[in-house]
Amino acid sequence: MSLGPLLPGRIPNSLIYTRAQRTLSNNARTLQNLQDQISTGKQFQSIGEDPAAAVKTFALQQTLERKDQVKLNVEVNRSLLASSEDSLGKIGDVFNQTKSFILAGIGNSVSGAEKRQMATEVGTLIQKVVNLGNTNFRGRYLFGGSNNNAIPFNIAENNDAIQFTGDLTDIKSFDSLDGLLVNNVNAGATLKPFANVQGSDLDPLLTATTRIQDLFGGKGVGLGSIEVVVDTGGGAQTETIDLTSANTIQDIITRIEEPFAGDLTVSVGTDGLNFTPSAGTVAINDLTNSTVAANLGINSTAAGSITGFDLNPALSLYTNLADLNNGSGIGATTGNGLLVQNGIQSKTIDLDGLTTVEDLFNAFKIADLDLETGFTEDGSGLLISSRLSGVAFTIGENGGSNATNLGIRTLSATTPLAEINLGKGVPVDGVLELDITRRDDTDISISLTGAKTIQDVLDKINAFDAGNLVASLNSTGNGITLSDNSGTGALTIKENGITNALKIAGTVDGNADIVGTDVDAAATTTLLSDLNGGAGVPVGAADLIITRRDGSVETISLAAATTVDDVLTAVNAVDPGNLVLTLDTSSQGFVLNDNSGTGALTVTDNVVSSALGINQSEDGVNDLVGTDPNPQRAGGVIDLLFRLRDALNAGDSAELETIDKALNAELEEFNFARGSVAGRLKSLDDTANSLADEDILIQESLSEVFDTDFTVAITELANLQVTIQATQQITAQTLQLNLFNFL
Repeated sequence: MSLGPLLPGRIPNSLIYTRAQRTLSNNARTLQNLQDQISTGKQFQSIGEDPAAAVKTFALQQTLERKDQVKLNVEVNRSLLASSEDSLGKIGDVFNQTKSFILAGIGNSVSGAEKRQMATEVGTLIQKVVNLGNTNFRGRYLFGGSNNNAIPFNIAENNDAIQFTGDLTDIKSFDSLDGLLVNNVNAGATLKPFANVQGSDLDPLLTATTRIQDLFGGKGVGLGSIEVVVDTGGGAQTETIDLTSANTIQDIITRIEEPFAGDLTVSVGTDGLNFTPSAGTVAINDLTNSTVAANLGINSTAAGSITGFDLNPALSLYTNLADLNNGSGIGATTGNGLLVQNGIQSKTIDLDGLTTVEDLFNAFKIADLDLETGFTEDGSGLLISSRLSGVAFTIGENGGSNATNLGIRTLSATTPLAEINLGKGVPVDGVLELDITRRDDTDISISLTGAKTIQDVLDKINAFDAGNLVASLNSTGNGITLSDNSGTGALTIKENGITNALKIAGTVDGNADIVGTDVDAAATTTLLSDLNGGAGVPVGAADLIITRRDGSVETISLAAATTVDDVLTAVNAVDPGNLVLTLDTSSQGFVLNDNSGTGALTVTDNVVSSALGINQSEDGVNDLVGTDPNPQRAGGVIDLLFRLRDALNAGDSAELETIDKALNAELEEFNFARGSVAGRLKSLDDTANSLADEDILIQESLSEVFDTDFTVAITELANLQVTIQATQQITAQTLQLNLFNFL
């Protein structure tokens, strides 16, 4: 018996046709899907075919796309760091060459001419490091930080130095779906292009305008609601106060005082907030699971008043200069200011009229000295940085105490002796002493054993002959000033390791001179009538009146004088060898010296003294003024090369030995930074391998839900083709039946 469709009795042909057509249509669709799967290699062409698989596919495809971007990032990062490492390797070679020059230059094994030739070669090494620092790869200057579109290292216009115009920003990119990696080399860790003055803690006063975000050294404090209870005797008033939106201390004060209508006063204390009820007690509590009051240092049980603890506001651009140093400010600014020297550039920064830290920073910017301004890492002090490698950078006083009070004077009383002279220190604990020949011609020796700071040195000197032998910091610039009132002779500090380190070795003559102005006195034979462009000197109109250093007054008549020599003779005859008037032919003016004492020397102002150009006053004896022993330098390889060049030109073996030690320390830090780059490269290699493995796993997962299984699809296609053929045959046979087939 042949196989045919199962036909119920009495079914109309139309229904049979419809059912057969539907079956064939479904089979055709299935056939088309299988053909599409085989031709495209994908299990479905639209979401509706398999929504669950489509969702999984989209998620896997998105992951792949993100991974592809990460892989691209990794490759870019690897290339950037590899190029940076190549430059660092070449800079490392410069370190080795520098070492050989140092070793060759120490001592007398080579001549001065050969050392000068080596200095020239060091100059080429400086340019080589600069060129390496300006390496450009993939359109980026590798050592420029975020400012990587311009050359970071340039020859300074106003100094024999190299100027850094980049920054020290770390540039990061994703090296995983949720991880960042620094893909540049920080110039601060490798080339050290900044000379930094790290300011001391300026302890700004807490004020009503202090921002909440500036509290606790700039960390800020999270705010919320607190409970305040005030009992003035008529029953406790309890308020829950929301401080969430407060931006300043004044906002906190206003929100807390407002609901108590005068019964509670909140004020700014020295360090924190103070709470005083009009009568009775006040209590401040934290709400459940809150620490706002505790964080503000104001939580307390009921008390007659509450004094909050130190909120330690950080410096900001908006901090008033008058609020620094716990409200004592920075001292008088009129006529004072800062004396700043960066290489051969030196300027006085006028602080008069400045109000805020931002005003101060703007004043530094206007000075145009290749400086950067900012704050120390902990936010407590100022950070002033020079962008120049190869020169010294100092900040000193200009007659006042502004630099000291701003915490940025490069030589202050608190400066450790170990930091003096670029870290060489001062040999105070050996056999050397401070040897001084005083103005009364006595020789003294002062031991500085145990001294740790500049203030210790000053204290030991000042204790020797209190009030007469006085050491202090220079009133202008930096250095140590020594004053001696023991006599009128020369003051000498003998040269040795200590005095050289402190930069105070030398001799200064006795009393200072009154140095007159130019009056056209070309020679001792010059007629007085020819002085002052022919205006002459009215010698008969008044006497020359001199108040000497011992307080005595000399009245000298010049009525008979006709030449410059006559004036000199008349004055020098008063007290030969002690009151001395000379002619300085280079300046064409007179010079008056008096050794009678240590007081002021004054020439009374009248028509005669004015015509002679000596109507002046001089306070007293000359002080021995030392130079700055603590200049700041960048300290990186470029700066060390400049120091090496100068030391070779000068044949300074001691400086070469110092540079050798500094170079060894710098090379150690340089290699550490270079190792960090190598570590990042290794991490990227590992990441690339990991990404490749992950890519395979994701592709496998994606293939399972999206790719066609050709074996299954082809088998199903073949089976379906047979099914369709059978269905068509059976349907055809069925539709050909008529009544005679059943008779």
